Amino acid sequence: MKHILFVCTGNTCRSPLAEGMLKQLAGQENLDIHIRSAGVYASDGTPISQQSSSVLREKGCEASITSRLLRIQEVQWADLILTMTNDHKRGVVGRFPEAAGKTFSLKEYVEDDPSVLAAVQEHEQLIAEFQVKVALSEPVTQEEKNTLLLLEKQLPDYDISDPYGGSLSVYRRTAAEIEEALLKLISRLKQNTR
Repeated sequence: MKHILFVCTGNTCRSPLAEGMLKQLAGQENLDIHIRSAGVYASDGTPISQQSSSVLREKGCEASITSRLLRIQEVQWADLILTMTNDHKRGVVGRFPEAAGKTFSLKEYVEDDPSVLAAVQEHEQLIAEFQVKVALSEPVTQEEKNTLLLLEKQLPDYDISDPYGGSLSVYRRTAAEIEEALLKLISRLKQNTR
């Protein structure tokens, strides 16, 4: 059994959409996973946004989700933490460094394009090298900085759009963006259970 935690800002829009839709998809595929969501700046027990609730009901998903603040208990419970943006990912890892190896943005985790994956790996290696140089008080050359900038331009945007305050159609677009990533996630989870 796998425990998956979705994380966004207030846990009222994106991460509840991901939680509700993945619960339904996992049930359809008979996958034995437990799913929760939380927010880096959430208030416990707040109802999810009316638009998120409407979109979940339209899709036949459970819509009675309430918000929860991301705490160490959720981090420890989760086998996999999937955030809605790279900023959320940095926030999780910044507060809970022990979660670094299991925390990814949702779109990053399901990325399956080999050329993009190679660019991501090269980017992460370069960032690690920069951090070592800074820690050792060694200079980072302009050529190295230019290489990093070039790599960053090649990387896709892994952030899921924030529908907060938007119309129902804006929420539907965000839900479609999340659902596309969740379908890739389901495929990956099915491969890992074989």
